[in-house]
Amino acid sequence: MTKYNEFENDEYLLKHNLLGITDSTELERAEAFTFSIRAAQIEQGAYQISAFTLDDFVNLHYHLFQDLYTFAGQFRDVQLMKGGTRFCQVQFLDAYAADLFAQLTIESTWDSLGYAAKRLAYFKSELNMLHPFREGNGRTIRIFIQAFARSKGFLWTYDHMDRNVYMQAMIRSVTSEDLLENLFLTTLIPID
Repeated sequence: MTKYNEFENDEYLLKHNLLGITDSTELERAEAFTFSIRAAQIEQGAYQISAFTLDDFVNLHYHLFQDLYTFAGQFRDVQLMKGGTRFCQVQFLDAYAADLFAQLTIESTWDSLGYAAKRLAYFKSELNMLHPFREGNGRTIRIFIQAFARSKGFLWTYDHMDRNVYMQAMIRSVTSEDLLENLFLTTLIPID
C-alpha cells in the first residue's frame, strides 16, 4: 500500500486497525492476507456484486476491509493526495459520488469492444478521482469495475496487465483516459 500525503507520517492506518497492529510492515501483510480472503469469496460467488449503486460500492469496500479497518465502508473525512494527484475534495465527495453513480445506473448497453474500453476507462478514472475511502480504493474500484464490465458482457482480464504500464495509465487518466482505454482494449474479452 502506497502512502497518501507522502510528506506526512501516516499513522492513521495503524491507529484504526482492528487487530491492534503497531508495525507498518506487519499491517501491510495483514491487509494483503485479509483482502485476499475477501476477494476470493467474491471470485467463488460467496459475495456477489449484482447492482452498481453507490451503496453497492460502499458495501463492497466494507466486505473487502471489514476484518482490518474500523473505517471499512465509510467515506474519508480528510483530503488525500498521492504523488502529484489530489483526489476529490472532502466537501465534494457526496455530490461527486451521487453524480457518478447516477451515470453508472443509467449506462446503456455496450455493443463493441471499443465502446466498452472507452466507457470503462471513463468510469475507472472517475472512480479513482473520487477516491472516497481512506485506504483500499484501487482494489475496491478494480473489483467493482470488473463486475460492471461483466454486467455489460465483457470479461476484464486485469491480471494480464503490466503493472507499470497500468500505473502510468492511471496517473495519466487524471488528464487523459487514452492510455487506460488502450489497456482496456487489450484486456477486455467479449462474453458470448
